Amino acid sequence: MKCGHWWDRRYVAVVLLSLAIWAGALVSSASSEEDQTLRNVALVVIPREILLFSAQAGQWTAVRLDAGERLLQRGADGNVAVVVTSQRAIGFSAALNVAQEIRLPEDETLEAFKVEGNMANFVTRRRAYGFSAFTGRWAVIDRFQLGK
Repeated sequence: MKCGHWWDRRYVAVVLLSLAIWAGALVSSASSEEDQTLRNVALVVIPREILLFSAQAGQWTAVRLDAGERLLQRGADGNVAVVVTSQRAIGFSAALNVAQEIRLPEDETLEAFKVEGNMANFVTRRRAYGFSAFTGRWAVIDRFQLGK
């Protein structure tokens, strides 16, 4: 009786261990797929030029910087790369292999900046800007200002 009881415990332990290994492999596989998605874009800044690479399209896009144009912020993650300069914001969607830029007023002051996954955003004293990898476009909204 003791021998059978010992064998039952061992059998259950082997089954549970097998399930744990199988579940771990599934989780590892899912996270590695997410990691691959997160590495779809590259951003390289060299003097007077921004280089953007889409892993999905396998192509580079180049954007020239104007003389005197200063880099304020830059970031790349997932499917998005964004550069904010003293004159404009440049957004790049690696999923669509598209870059779009918007001009910024000279009096805009950068207050917050974030690039993550499929989106990027930054906030100035007057406006909030968002870039989507899905649309390849910027969205802009005026911020509420007291006294206006």
